[in-house]
Amino acid sequence: MNNGPMPQISIKDAETVRCESCQNETFQEVLAFKKVSKLLTGSKEDSLVPIPVYKCDKCGHINPEFAVPE
Repeated sequence: MNNGPMPQISIKDAETVRCESCQNETFQEVLAFKKVSKLLTGSKEDSLVPIPVYKCDKCGHINPEFAVPE
């Protein structure tokens, strides 16, 4: 099914995400880990699940949109 031509989108028109704390525009990927109980998975041991999180490259702040979901 064809809904017509895709709109042309320029990245320069997209909003730049900034650190809420210091207004910096660059971020660094780090990992947070969640421990999943062996009782939930049926395995012999608890499991660690890595979750990518982005922190400000300048001040280390993590914007809520990048935080680990609780």
